[in-house]
Order: sequence, then C-alpha cells, then structure tokens
Amino acid sequence: MSIRQFINKIRAKFYNKVTDYHIVKTISVAVVIVFLSLLLIEVIIAILFGPTDYTIWTHMISDLGGRRHTPVPILYDITCVIGGIFTIPLTFYIENLMAPLPTKRNIGNQHYSRLRFRLSSNAFFFSILGNLAYIGVGIWSEDRNYDLLDFAGYHDVFSFFSFAGFALGAFFIGWIVVLYNTKINKFFGVYGIFGPITMLAIFLFTMEAFWEWMLLFSILLWIIPLALTIFLKSELAP
Repeated sequence: MSIRQFINKIRAKFYNKVTDYHIVKTISVAVVIVFLSLLLIEVIIAILFGPTDYTIWTHMISDLGGRRHTPVPILYDITCVIGGIFTIPLTFYIENLMAPLPTKRNIGNQHYSRLRFRLSSNAFFFSILGNLAYIGVGIWSEDRNYDLLDFAGYHDVFSFFSFAGFALGAFFIGWIVVLYNTKINKFFGVYGIFGPITMLAIFLFTMEAFWEWMLLFSILLWIIPLALTIFLKSELAP
C-alpha cells in the first residue's frame, strides 16, 4: 500500500465516522445540552458572585472568561472549546447532507448543480472556520488576550472569525435550503440567509454588548433548530 493510499484510507475512515448519522446525532444532542447548561451557569455565577454587576445589556460575552467579571472564568473557556470541537461532526454531516457527492452507481442518472456544490463548499469552509475559531476563543480567553495586531489581541481575532464563520455558514446553507429540495422548510432557509448575518452587521456597527448577545442567540436559533430538524425529521434520516 502506497503512502497516498494509506492516507486516503485513513481519511475515508475519519469521514465515515464524522458523518455517521447515529454518532453525529448523539454528539449534537449532547453538546447542545452541555453548552446551554454551562452558558446558563456561567451567566448566573457572574450575576450573583461577580464583582461588576454582570448583565447581558452591559457586559460582553467574553467577559465570562475574565477574572474581573466572574470568579470561575475557566467555565467559559471550557464551554467554547467543547462547543467548537463537538460541532465539527455536525458541520461535516450537514455538508454531506446538503450536497452529497455523486456515486458511481447514480452519477449518470442524477443531475448535480455546480452552484449547489459551490454554496455547500462555502458553507463548509465558513462553518469549520467558526468551529476552529471558537476553540481559539476558549484557549485565548479574555484573561489571555495577548496582543496580535495593533488594534486587537488573539481573543478579539478568534471571536471575530468565530462569529463571522458561523454567520456566513448559515448564510450559504440558507441559500441551499431556499434554492433546492432539501426537505427542510424554506422559511428556515430564509432565516439562515438574513438572521445571523444581520445581527453580525449590527454588532460590528455598534460594538455593544447587547447586540453581541443577540448575535449569539441568532446563531443558536439557527444551529439548534437545524440540528433538531435534521435528526428528528424522518425524511432526512438515512
């Protein structure tokens, strides 16, 4: 077996695992429960025990990872790393679901749209960017926001790419849902196109804490219902 064949074999095994319906379903349900629970606990701790009267109207999300605002910033760091890592299988699964590659058996009998594959590729790229950047948010939290650029630290940069990645991923997936028969409600696709990216634009324009929280909620209102639709709708099951 050549090195290339060995690499292809390992890659195929990895892809089969991260796109397995039952594995991705289990991981997705678990990460939603764990992520939301930890986020709620962090906010409650910051409000009740933090020294700065924490609220979502006056404090950025990243303040949950700073000792100036909460006694346990490590919880937010863990939440980000968990959220980033364990949504990666969902990203792979959605790409495969939205634009599955043609097989030798049906390649001559089924039409494959180039636009659909381009939309899917963009959605995958930005979603993976969001996943990886969110891990970076947890590693380089507010307490470890070392200088990277003249105007931003590591945490700032990873936060931007995380939000932008998830918002643009939703934008391109939304177009696939609207333009093609994915068996997902078209209204949901419209929300994917306009919801998160509108909140991203508002937040970047205002840079206010409230709008950062609204951006997070808009992304969660996209990812969680999408995952539930994919795994609970019988027509979408393999």
